[in-house]
Amino acid sequence: MAKGVHLVRSAAMKKQKQQSLKRSKPSDVQVRESTLRGAGNGLFAVSDFARGTLLPVPYKGRQLTLAQFKQLKDFRWCFQVQEGNCWAVDGKMLKVGNPLRWVNGARSPSQLRRVNVVGIKLEDGKAWYVTTKPVTAGSEFIIDYGPGYWKAYDEHWAKPERLRLKVKNLREALRAAQAKKGTAKKQEQLQEMLEDALDELDNSL
Repeated sequence: MAKGVHLVRSAAMKKQKQQSLKRSKPSDVQVRESTLRGAGNGLFAVSDFARGTLLPVPYKGRQLTLAQFKQLKDFRWCFQVQEGNCWAVDGKMLKVGNPLRWVNGARSPSQLRRVNVVGIKLEDGKAWYVTTKPVTAGSEFIIDYGPGYWKAYDEHWAKPERLRLKVKNLREALRAAQAKKGTAKKQEQLQEMLEDALDELDNSL
């Protein structure tokens, strides 16, 4: 996914000297299906990365002022930088040439043990990811968004997504019931359940 508030607020996000970190190339990483269940695509190492290596490019996207950021309805792909007039970078729409967008966040204890990158802000004022330990070729890059991300995710996005799936399934069940004869009671029950689910979805948005 790379789907956090994708608002990364790491204690390690302090201005650091770029020349003290190792560099990598775009060809050293690859986007493909994540090893985290339900996460969609993820970012993987094609080559071995030593500890303290920058991923190829900074986090890219639309630069937002604080006022613009506060107006967003979906800030899962935002990375806070607080540099000049730029409060955050929104990478939601920039899917090409923006590999950091695909780095997924750890949630479970087992996933947190796999965290191998952290967000930092360099002297150029941009947000970068840097490895916190050696990463072997074929490994997925994983970051820790922090508990605040997942709390916001559950409140603002996970519940509506579950309800949309529920509505879809109920509509399909209702159509199937309508195609059969002698199922008036069943249709009535499904219609009531569908209306309740739609009301709950409206209230969650």
